Amino acid sequence: MESLKALISHHIAILERYEVGSEQEFSIIYFEFGLYKDDIELKRTIQTVFRDCDIIFEYEKDNIILLPKANWQYSFELLKELKEFLNQTVEDSIVTYPDDGKDANALLKSLKTLVKKNHNKELDF
Repeated sequence: MESLKALISHHIAILERYEVGSEQEFSIIYFEFGLYKDDIELKRTIQTVFRDCDIIFEYEKDNIILLPKANWQYSFELLKELKEFLNQTVEDSIVTYPDDGKDANALLKSLKTLVKKNHNKELDF
């Protein structure tokens, strides 16, 4: 997960360097696969839903996904579509920059808190 933290920091540095203003918002989502944790083919199919610029990290058979230029609403709708595709209900865990943190540490802390609340899981990073 150090690479996730480094990538978030790098992304924020680029946004700040080029002063992109309102376009700097991005989201990080935690998606729990539930019953489908071991279905590799399904996971590959789901990955095709994401844009080329989205970065998917596997975490204990679930996913943490960095969505550049994606606000909370966009991320929520994406998760909604994934849940409908899987025919499964899971809690949403979405944090956005800069609302939930202004640096990688703050964003990951917010994500850990939200995942603990919504999924009753402790993220270990």
